Amino acid sequence: MMFNGKPTMKDKIALITGASSGIGAAAAQLLAREGVVVAAVARRADRLSTLIKGIEAAGGRGGAFAADVGNQTAAEAVIQQVLARYGRIDILVNSAGILRPGDTETSEPAHWREMFDINVFSAMYMSRAVLPAMRERRDGHIVVVSSTAGRLVGAGNVGYTSSKHAVNAFADAMRQEVALLGIRVTLIEPGATTTEVAQSIPDPEARAKMELHVSKEGSMRPEDVGGAIVYAVNQPPNVNVREIWLAPTAAVR
Repeated sequence: MMFNGKPTMKDKIALITGASSGIGAAAAQLLAREGVVVAAVARRADRLSTLIKGIEAAGGRGGAFAADVGNQTAAEAVIQQVLARYGRIDILVNSAGILRPGDTETSEPAHWREMFDINVFSAMYMSRAVLPAMRERRDGHIVVVSSTAGRLVGAGNVGYTSSKHAVNAFADAMRQEVALLGIRVTLIEPGATTTEVAQSIPDPEARAKMELHVSKEGSMRPEDVGGAIVYAVNQPPNVNVREIWLAPTAAVR
């Protein structure tokens, strides 16, 4: 939408996965401040309800949609639910993600599958399901939140870094497929960010190591990454911010 020749996000519809906390929640709040109608998606219905109440109390608009987007059927269903309520989806932010550290010999293959289901396949399911309507309108923006682990391989994080490299490749391939349709794709690669991802690591020792890693360089806030998402989707239709790689200032690698 345009106002006085400048892009505006007012009244656009944004579906955000992983919205119950962290980067997803921050992106939802920041987009709502810009006048975007937010469809917040995550597994924790209570957290989504709290998020939407806060957005509405601040004058924004949105709705909560509880779903496990790592499941293809659930991902496709929630796209249809949002389309049924709002009529379209202008922006899809794939922000769902988990971290399970471990090296090749000692990490659990079940954790590899869990990370690929949520970090990779959820973005693929959601993007695949939203594209037909975007293709018909020849308009839309898909954001994929990855990690610097999708660029920099780290020993002891074999499953996580593999999943992030995979989702980076997916985002770039999809961008090439839809560029001539007027659909934009942006890859966001944040470094150390203070979220619940580290806190949710099951193994106490691995969790402590990750929390130290996140804090030692002066981590970013979820709002910092959310601001990058807002910047990308707020460009004029003829501009696609393909990639944003951001990290704490003190990060060397």
